[in-house]
Amino acid sequence: MKRVIVVFFSLCLLSGCWDRRELKELGIVSAMGIDRNPDTGEILFTSQVVNPSVLKPEGGSGSPVKIITSTGDTVYKAIRNVNQEFDRNNFYAHNKVIVIGEQLAKEGILPILDAITRGKESRGYVWICIAKGMQASTILNQNQQGIEQVPANYLESLHENQKLNFDVTVIQLNDFYKKSLSLGTNPVIGVLEMSENPSSNGSKTETVQQVKLTGGAVVKGDKLVGYLNEKEARGYNWIIGEVNSGILTLPSKLEENKLVSVEIRKTKSKIKPDIKGGKISFAIEIKTSAILVEQQGAGTFKTRKEQYDYLNHIEKGLEKLIEEEVLNVVEKAQQDYQTDIFGFGTHLNKKDPKIWKDVKDQWLEDQFQNATVNVKVQADIGARELLKEPLKSKD
Repeated sequence: MKRVIVVFFSLCLLSGCWDRRELKELGIVSAMGIDRNPDTGEILFTSQVVNPSVLKPEGGSGSPVKIITSTGDTVYKAIRNVNQEFDRNNFYAHNKVIVIGEQLAKEGILPILDAITRGKESRGYVWICIAKGMQASTILNQNQQGIEQVPANYLESLHENQKLNFDVTVIQLNDFYKKSLSLGTNPVIGVLEMSENPSSNGSKTETVQQVKLTGGAVVKGDKLVGYLNEKEARGYNWIIGEVNSGILTLPSKLEENKLVSVEIRKTKSKIKPDIKGGKISFAIEIKTSAILVEQQGAGTFKTRKEQYDYLNHIEKGLEKLIEEEVLNVVEKAQQDYQTDIFGFGTHLNKKDPKIWKDVKDQWLEDQFQNATVNVKVQADIGARELLKEPLKSKD
């Protein structure tokens, strides 16, 4: 009998899911944009909410997402004010991209992210990017030209495709915090901008606006200070070792005004600090392997030596190109932005913590700007693809 009574009272103490949230009551946010309202100075929050009725297997009419905007004195207040004009309670655990307007990014990014990361629903692997020259709301309201129905999935794919394209930089929330809160390095963020592309509609060709991921946004501390173009972003990626794949073009030796294309397959980079006579310098060593994937010029190799001489010519050209791109972006970071985006300070701290302790407070204002940087590149292009001679006419 006592056991029955104990079991009864135990069952009474058990509760149901008091804080459960029904799916039909939630608004699944797939992307968010944060801006400064130029008219009122308030925070303008834009959320892209998935419309499940359109995405269901049997299909539906209308847009696959709803764009909801709200304002507030702070980011969190703007987020909460969404409930005043939207019939769902927004759920942010599946958010894929955070887009920050250029003007607000110049004021400081960490305060913007504070309200988002304090919430339990935030994820550390969400992509962060800057809307170049425009409001983030413009990006989220733009219809995409890709296959994905949900625009946020399109933006996510652009970031994930960086492994195939080293002309851009990307960063996730966790890595942004790690770099922006460190004294020895500063982050570079992905950049979204609008580009005009031709689009064919039957016999008619039109120009359409398209969102494009390009270059990189340079951050000093947590404030946007400028941008890297695609060539500079490539140099940045060479230095930090974020080159997994990409295509480079070089002049062909076979025929004047013709090009060859090489595909980068594998790259390793090292940053080595050196201290001599109180002066700090850095050596950047880059090793890369590539294959020849295209030759515009036509010609014939009479001997195997001619083939390998040509291969060596392309390798030397590739090494020179990489060196130029690296030195170009280093100069821009040192002179234009005074921002250590390469982690030179972090490497110096690892090698000689005592020296780093002495210079860290004036690192960006003095030592980083004046540090000498030497670059050594070793390129290897597989010979097997080279043995296939370029196609040429028999005439």
